Amino acid sequence: MESRCYGCAAKFTLFKKENGCKNCGRAFCSSCLSFSAAVPRAGNTQQKVCKRCYEVLTRGSSANASKWSPPQNYKKRMAALEAKQKPGTPRSQGLSYQDQVIAERLARLRQENKPKSVPSQAEIEARLAALRDEPQGSIPSTQEMEARLAALQGRGPPSWTPQSAYQTPDTRTQAQQAHDLLTQLTAEVAIDESQEQRGPAASIQNDRNPAGPGGQSANSKGQTTSSLEEENRLLAEAADKLQEENMRQEKILAFTKRLAILQGQDPDRVTLQDCHIPESEDDEETAIQRVLQQLTEEAALDEASGFTIPVAPTLQPQAQSCRAESEARALAPKPEAEEELPWCCICNEDATLRCAGCDGDLYCVRCFREGHDAFELKEHQTSAYHPQHAGREY
Repeated sequence: MESRCYGCAAKFTLFKKENGCKNCGRAFCSSCLSFSAAVPRAGNTQQKVCKRCYEVLTRGSSANASKWSPPQNYKKRMAALEAKQKPGTPRSQGLSYQDQVIAERLARLRQENKPKSVPSQAEIEARLAALRDEPQGSIPSTQEMEARLAALQGRGPPSWTPQSAYQTPDTRTQAQQAHDLLTQLTAEVAIDESQEQRGPAASIQNDRNPAGPGGQSANSKGQTTSSLEEENRLLAEAADKLQEENMRQEKILAFTKRLAILQGQDPDRVTLQDCHIPESEDDEETAIQRVLQQLTEEAALDEASGFTIPVAPTLQPQAQSCRAESEARALAPKPEAEEELPWCCICNEDATLRCAGCDGDLYCVRCFREGHDAFELKEHQTSAYHPQHAGREY
């Protein structure tokens, strides 16, 4: 147990030293051991004693010593120790009113925070048996649950919603698709025409020959030959239309490439997808006229601005232009060489030396010596300079 003062129950620390009473021998702090009295044990010399011993020694009566009780702090400490040893006893003994109120609140909080009673094994088994004995209802199916959920959400049942059918992607090319479409159209036209021809022709034939198997066979042969001729005719017309369409697309692509060349673009990158193909012959003629008008306007604008782009240049004009340029260069007067001034490049005095190591600069003797160090004087080669026009003024 920690050492504390017997009078005030203060804990002894580095700054609160422990001192002993010379009469009773108990430990006190310096504030509680502030009395002095003659102690018989110490030869009736003045010693530091506690308050209780001071009163006993000064009054000279030890009969009242039994009436004195221990200090209040000591009682509190003893009550706390007894409460720890006996949990059933109330801990509020020896406490003030405020401390008792706090202790009661803590006790109530502990009672409230106590865990609930855990059921025993017998109670758990009884509950499981009761749950097993209860009748269980039928478990709803997935369709019933979906129908209930749809009814709660305010929408129709899932059976009403149309299911999306998977369609396989078409891997045919455009030419194959066009051919299949033409075949289907010819077959449908042949069926329709055979039905139309069969109705009136069959009635007339039946009126003329009510029971003639030979006539029926001849009629069937004539119908097959006519259907074949009609099919061939339709195929020929479809082939002609397809050829005309291809030619029309080629013309439009050629005009578009020419337009791209005039606009300064790459004609190889132009495709039919970039072109607006008209749907009828009138639209085609209108588009061709519009493209031609645009081409003429752009050509006129280029001529007005002085900028022309040759559409298909040939080798002969290039050779003629090269020959003309060479002749023009030969006939053109040659520019005179820039005349060199006979002055020193530093002081503008008359130059007498030309330094080959300084890119042919002209110097006088004094500036050459001052502008070159010892190494340059040895390495740079010089030559005497004489101006071409000695008496000319500059």
